Amino acid sequence: MNNKLIEKVNSWADKYGVLKPETLVVVGVSGGADSVCLLHILHKLCKKRAFSIAAVHVNHMLRGKESDGDESFVRDLCNEYRIPLQVFKEDITAFADENGYSIEEAGRIIRYKRLKEVLDKECATHIAVAHHRDDQAETIFLNLLRGTGIDGLCGMSEVKDKIIRPLLKFSKSDIEEYIKRNGLSYRTDSSNYENTYLRNTIRNVIFPEIKLQTRADISASLIRTQKLLKTDRDFLNQFSEEKYRNMIISDEKKKVVLKRHELKVLHPAIAGRIIRIAWERIAGNLKGLESVHVNMVLDVVSKSGNKTVELPKGIRVMAEYNRVEFSSETSCKKVEPFSIRLSPPSIVDLPVNEMRIEMELFSRGEFIKKFGRIEKAKENSLAQLFDYSKIKEGIYIRSRMPGDIFFPYNSSGKKKLKDFFIDQKIPGSMRGSIPLLADGKNIIWVIGFRTADNYKISDSTQKILYVNIKKQKI
Repeated sequence: MNNKLIEKVNSWADKYGVLKPETLVVVGVSGGADSVCLLHILHKLCKKRAFSIAAVHVNHMLRGKESDGDESFVRDLCNEYRIPLQVFKEDITAFADENGYSIEEAGRIIRYKRLKEVLDKECATHIAVAHHRDDQAETIFLNLLRGTGIDGLCGMSEVKDKIIRPLLKFSKSDIEEYIKRNGLSYRTDSSNYENTYLRNTIRNVIFPEIKLQTRADISASLIRTQKLLKTDRDFLNQFSEEKYRNMIISDEKKKVVLKRHELKVLHPAIAGRIIRIAWERIAGNLKGLESVHVNMVLDVVSKSGNKTVELPKGIRVMAEYNRVEFSSETSCKKVEPFSIRLSPPSIVDLPVNEMRIEMELFSRGEFIKKFGRIEKAKENSLAQLFDYSKIKEGIYIRSRMPGDIFFPYNSSGKKKLKDFFIDQKIPGSMRGSIPLLADGKNIIWVIGFRTADNYKISDSTQKILYVNIKKQKI
């Protein structure tokens, strides 16, 4: 038995920390030489490394009895190895027609869909597929024909998310040699020799013609290029991740806010990657995001004023003041107006703001006894004191109302709340959710930003309203 390839895959698994003891790996098995080779290697390694295997076969129903023969072969093979198998019959032609995909793309989508379903159902750690070095070269060339950036020219990854490709560094001839020396049977897909698919044309016509005309091994050249570009790509991604972390204002599951100026001054190569990071954080993956969308975001970030752009998957990007907010449509729901009347002492939770408002009333003597002295807090403090005797119409926690005005602390006169928000560069999307402490229609405190001068405490204040805000998950 030829163990050379087995030992190399074993070392590869150590390097990437996969195929660990007591884990389950889902293996895609078509019945062709590549997947048979992969299944055989993993079958041999599973005893040594103490992991388990589950196989998946997708019958694409494209070649009639030949497809059924592939299915029967995989069933027999898995029975021989005592590996559990799940088979799916899929009408790939109908799926392609209904969704506007090519047959190749439809097949790929369905295969990974089924593999992922089994992975989730069986609580597996990885999906193993049998791509090899020649597949990598074809993928890179395909991406080049379609027009791509550095990521596309880096091709497939050996390990990404939950997909592993143990054979990616090995050539087709390495696999054929392994198959021959170990006396393994496999199925041959007759459609591989039909040049109706672009990948087949590349493999059967274009690559051989390039070699004939130039005597150059185009696959080897593409793999060398891929290795060089991968080094550069990995550095750019690492650098972009660091920049991203340094410009975060907030980073939530469905909303990411970044510092606009810092994003604006970056080179587009880095800024574009940061936009992709923010997108992936919200969408879960990069599917649907194309260079045209990245350029749209760069455009609104670079222009002056407040701009908004709508992207696929219901993701909205708003550039307002020094903020760039990426949010999903589910997080962009309009905040409904609210108004709650309170009588101290009281506590109220505002889920939309994730804050708890605690309110107490003290005489001057009681306050000094509890806190030691009366002192005006800084304006950005979340605990403030007010002269209760100046409150005439009742205490409310409410959202803004049309025509709101107030007298900002230490200002010379009144100001429209709208103008105050503009001066403070508070994005329009946030203004409706900022709670106000009010005396009826009169604003006592724009919570978190500014108190009103006409409700401040003085030496003559006898009744003190103490309001404390606690940020929390409610």
